[in-house]
Amino acid sequence: MALVSTGDPLTTKLLQPGGTFQTNGYGLLTGRATFYVNAAQSGSAVVPGQVHPNYSDLFVHKYVLTKGALDLDTIEADYVGINSFLGDTTRPEVTASNGLTSEHIVTHPNFFGPSAGFTTAIAGNGTTFTASTINPDYKVGGVFGAHFKGTATNAGGFVGFLDSSTSAKQYFYGKSQYLAPTTSFSGCIYTKSASNCTSIRDSLGKSSGTNSFAGIKLIPDHLGTTWTASIKGETRNTLLLSQVNFEDYCVNPSGTPLIYKINYEIRFNREGYPAEVYASA
Repeated sequence: MALVSTGDPLTTKLLQPGGTFQTNGYGLLTGRATFYVNAAQSGSAVVPGQVHPNYSDLFVHKYVLTKGALDLDTIEADYVGINSFLGDTTRPEVTASNGLTSEHIVTHPNFFGPSAGFTTAIAGNGTTFTASTINPDYKVGGVFGAHFKGTATNAGGFVGFLDSSTSAKQYFYGKSQYLAPTTSFSGCIYTKSASNCTSIRDSLGKSSGTNSFAGIKLIPDHLGTTWTASIKGETRNTLLLSQVNFEDYCVNPSGTPLIYKINYEIRFNREGYPAEVYASA
């Protein structure tokens, strides 16, 4: 018996009622829609990057084609997009890791102090030293038995804490490390802008005194908008972009990305990053 067809031949895909759409809370939109289409057209009816028929913010991310009976195929398309009120970039999704790491004692901000928050410098102010009674080739700075090469008015190489004659000096005797606080931020944003990817890439290894790099916000405002430190009269940026990864998250039929996913890491240093070493983003 021959197949008898009536009604819409579905040579153009037909959007079905229903569908689900949601936001991740940071501006990324996702959704799913179902289409019916004639089997002869189903192979090209939905392609990655295609705009949703009702929502211009949404593009086809991927889809599933189910072959049906009577020349009727079903396509379930997953969509992705960025909420238009945010412009071309989502808000940053950020997690922070805080801990302690071992650092050499000479990197302590109060090694030549006293610095803010401390009343006594660890090893003096770097300019006033006396001769060592332990080794005449060394000079002594501070009150904890820190020994240096150099002169009485200019410290040379730090040798170590060599004096154990008092209880205060015994606490430092032989030590060369301290536990320094360290914070790193891991974040993710989605953007429609290829230039944003380039700007963030070019900011790798650079510092920032705000929560943005190259004008692109990478840390939410509630964590702070100003990130600087004053070290011995010098203002330094305290954020450093330490890692960047890109992903072409959604592409159009010709293969050009429509949405990019950017993962990144930012290091925070309470002493800041000297501009002579780390350029400002």
